[in-house]
Amino acid sequence: MSLSHHHIRTTVNAYLARHTHEREQLGVLLDALDRTGEDIANRSTFTGHVTCSSIVVDQLGRVLHVLHLASGKVLAPGGHTEPTDDSLAAVALRELHEETGIPPRAVTAWPGYETVPLDIDIHDIDAHPGKGEPGHQHFDLRFLFRLHTSTEVPVVLQEDEVVGIEWRPVDRVTSPTLREKLLKLPLQVEPETANASALIHNFTDRPASPHVTRSDPLLHCPVRINQPPQLSSEHRKNQRGGTSGA
Repeated sequence: MSLSHHHIRTTVNAYLARHTHEREQLGVLLDALDRTGEDIANRSTFTGHVTCSSIVVDQLGRVLHVLHLASGKVLAPGGHTEPTDDSLAAVALRELHEETGIPPRAVTAWPGYETVPLDIDIHDIDAHPGKGEPGHQHFDLRFLFRLHTSTEVPVVLQEDEVVGIEWRPVDRVTSPTLREKLLKLPLQVEPETANASALIHNFTDRPASPHVTRSDPLLHCPVRINQPPQLSSEHRKNQRGGTSGA
């Protein structure tokens, strides 16, 4: 069963209570919520539907991004809802796990943002005639999480969708609204036991693309901790030409 309109509306209203000036720019989402008989949690609703993203921050204040195979864009982990999801925040956590292998136990909801997204973004999605999908819009609710520094987990990429990950400083987050909100938060904290990013390794043993070597440990040496993996100039060019992602 899809997430209810009531749950989505309650979440959106809680967000707007903090960001009243965004009501006009979220008008398309509010209109969709006002339409009866339209399931905006369903990915087949092409007047526009909800997606959720995980904004995962390490203790150095860097934000986790994934390189999507199909688009070549660098975005926060995220995606569509599923009938088994019991909340919008749960969608974001599930997508984080599916795309990167990072389990929910490895992150904690940011205090004050347990059920309220940090940001909501509406962006256009191109048509995919081969899939029978017309152009439509995503209503992307972005939930904020802190990566534990004491939890060691492997990065296991969703190979059919994701070919690499990158920890970006906040000033390189591409979404202006998300970047603005992140810059207002105290993102850097003292590590609990070790650098969280340093405890995440990529254990796969073959390259996913000519540009991303997946057999290398990711940010595992202290001397490399401030040198997150760099994507190719070709991928950066594609990303700059894309739509508003995280």
